[in-house]
Amino acid sequence: MAIKTDFNISPYFDDYLESKRFHRVLFRPGFAVQARELTQIQSILQNQIQRLGDHLFKDGAQVIPGEIQYINTYHFVKLSAFSGSSVTDLIGTVFTGGTNGVVAEVWNATAATATEAATLFVNYTKTATTGASAGVINRFVSGESLSGTGGATATVGTTNVALPIDSKAIGTGSAVRVEAGIYYVNGLFVQNEAQTLILEPYFVNPSFKVGFTITESIVTQSDDTTLNDNAQGSSNVNAPGAHRFKITLTLAKKELDDTEDDDFIELMRV
Repeated sequence: MAIKTDFNISPYFDDYLESKRFHRVLFRPGFAVQARELTQIQSILQNQIQRLGDHLFKDGAQVIPGEIQYINTYHFVKLSAFSGSSVTDLIGTVFTGGTNGVVAEVWNATAATATEAATLFVNYTKTATTGASAGVINRFVSGESLSGTGGATATVGTTNVALPIDSKAIGTGSAVRVEAGIYYVNGLFVQNEAQTLILEPYFVNPSFKVGFTITESIVTQSDDTTLNDNAQGSSNVNAPGAHRFKITLTLAKKELDDTEDDDFIELMRV
């Protein structure tokens, strides 16, 4: 695929045509520099890079480590109470169970809905440390009080707090995680952020296509004030600068029979 954004509009006027076979813009003294000429320089170079990229890579190929991993042990803990104004504030908190001393770090969280309790997704790091359960119990238990770093507290729900989807307060869901890296997308080498996508919060056998949703956008100085001229000490400091073209890759899931893939690059199937 190629970039879909049309730059041959005001105020860019990039009328570059590959069929004309132009390979350089040759500036001359005494002639004003056109905005389109500056933009076409980038188009000419991008065209060359894309030709090489298309020869070496398939669209959507992983170029620099950005490994994608399916996780079928994405442990959930539904809560009946928690400290703070939002359950997402607990991400990164390390909780210790008051009943058995099990320890877990919160990796993700979802707010309560009409059918489900607020839920933490955790990585258990330490089994029970007390009594007959020592070294045996490796999860929190229903109704348990949790104490966390930074003074955070929470209470694990019981089997009657949730939920048409799943009656259990503790169990295992599924997710996909992609690490930060570089992917070849639409003729460009695009950086992606590390992201985790919950496939099924309370179910370990999902069926989805997983990949990146591609979003093209133009960023102006109104969106990002750092685009204003930063030439401190000059008369043009803070003057509006050039706009920027941006591509964002967002991890997403689609049904297996979904055929709307125009702005979607599939990375794996589960």
